[in-house]
Amino acid sequence: MRELTALLKKEISPALGVTEVGAIALASARAAAAAEGNIRKIHVEMNGGMYKNAFSCAIPGTKELGCEMAALLGAVCGDWTLGLECLKPVTEADADRVKAMGIDVTTAVDKSKEEIYILAEVETDKGTGKALIEAKHSNITKVWKDGEVIFEGETKAAEAEKPFPFDTVTVADFVDYVKTVPAEEIAFVQDMIDMNCALSAEGAKGAGLSIGATLDAFRAKGVLGDDMISRAQHLTTAAMDARLAGLPFPAMSIVGSGSHGILCSMPVVSYGRSIGADEDTIRRAVALSGLITIYSKHYTGRLSALCGCVLGGGSGAAAGIVLLMGGGAAEVAAAMDHMAANLTGMICDGGSTGCALKAYAGVHAAFLSAMLAMNGTAIPHNFGVIGSTAEQTAKNLGRISMEGMAPMDSTIISVMQEKR
Repeated sequence: MRELTALLKKEISPALGVTEVGAIALASARAAAAAEGNIRKIHVEMNGGMYKNAFSCAIPGTKELGCEMAALLGAVCGDWTLGLECLKPVTEADADRVKAMGIDVTTAVDKSKEEIYILAEVETDKGTGKALIEAKHSNITKVWKDGEVIFEGETKAAEAEKPFPFDTVTVADFVDYVKTVPAEEIAFVQDMIDMNCALSAEGAKGAGLSIGATLDAFRAKGVLGDDMISRAQHLTTAAMDARLAGLPFPAMSIVGSGSHGILCSMPVVSYGRSIGADEDTIRRAVALSGLITIYSKHYTGRLSALCGCVLGGGSGAAAGIVLLMGGGAAEVAAAMDHMAANLTGMICDGGSTGCALKAYAGVHAAFLSAMLAMNGTAIPHNFGVIGSTAEQTAKNLGRISMEGMAPMDSTIISVMQEKR
């Protein structure tokens, strides 16, 4: 039981803006701090998934977008000690000032790297600093100053960390855990609920695609009703719009993604409050959603060609909703299979305001998956990608992501670069 608590705590953390933008800024900020002095040149190499996800991302607190601006603002204005919130001090005035400095900034994709990888190099009038991030968005594994390694501690720590035994746990284990874990042991889940609800409140004022305002307008015309699914979509997309438009408010991320954190928590919270569930029950449902999201992403990868926000976070949300509906492990497993049968194949074309559209679809799919499961419907195990168990389905999605859709990222990146 404590292993699952530790897993949740390890994978939940605040992030300002899209985490790929934050990671690029973090690497650049750390490299600049190592070099010291006035910055002359910045070069950042990264894996394809990192480049793709940051390409169209808004920079928090500014009107800027993308990899180069993330690197530039991180190096000049970022505070690397803040981790993925290193751009927290940055304002629009800072962006204007930094652009006027005329610093040469270049980025490149390292096609040999499949996992998270960022190597930032900053040249100043005093020397050169380099910083390397690997495996996780905030995991700085090595820092150089003028070619000499000055930090390497986290590499050894990562090697010593005991990996979680994902292949030995089942959906039933997760359900049993959230039903029996002492309330105080998962009290920290409230931080995710509070932070993402606060972000949603900011997004509801108008940001990104303003999906919530559109829903409200057409609800007034009678096109939409005021039901529990619509409320959940409203709460979720408002948070997504805020995050992806770069509003200067953090999201509570999971497995390194704020979008995953939003989608795995907001629909569950919305439904729980709609039915009058107490806060402890809602926290348990969000904890289950988080664990299912982590489990799913273990197999598909933290950055993938599949939309992990919908398939990972959405599958988690479906599980959490099932729990609130009174379902058990069998219904949670059926809901996960329904999500896989429905939305497998939805591509990830990077972090952008368009992610809010995918999230809208993901919330509806999560509710549909949960309702079918609670109504006694389970998709046959011989259907398409569905495995003999929900656990096998998760592994199948991993194969599709890692093997079947691996060339997809290269094509998407090529399309992106042609726009430049």
